[in-house]
Amino acid sequence: MKKLIFALAVIPLLIGCAGTSKAPVEHSNEAKQFEKHPEKGIVYVYRTGRVVGAAGQIQVKINGIDAGGTGPATFFRWELEPGTYSFMSYTPESSKVVELNVEAGQHYFLRQDARMGVSAGRVTLVEKDEQTGMKEVNDCKLLVSAYRQN
Repeated sequence: MKKLIFALAVIPLLIGCAGTSKAPVEHSNEAKQFEKHPEKGIVYVYRTGRVVGAAGQIQVKINGIDAGGTGPATFFRWELEPGTYSFMSYTPESSKVVELNVEAGQHYFLRQDARMGVSAGRVTLVEKDEQTGMKEVNDCKLLVSAYRQN
């Protein structure tokens, strides 16, 4: 019975991870140069390679629009027009929203963390300072995002 319960808990996490699409290595390396854009703000949403909750994807939305899902040691990078944005990370079990006032020429780093949950894991989303964000993103791989700014 314990094996069945374990299988029912793990299978959805493994299936959720299948949709992560990594960008080419050269794009990932370029994104890690952390160059600033004079007319846009650059936002990174990343997830470290922690073991707890590592198998499942954490979905991301920007202003209610699907952007994709992160896996362990991955990140998204967006160049955004100045303005206020709502970033939401979620699993079927929990969600977290962070509002950012994005300014031109600035970097923003939002770190996702997954915690054990009953069925799909619980998520946190926390803004990090530039030094911490750059260091942690350097250990991750860039993902292809479905989000396109209008």
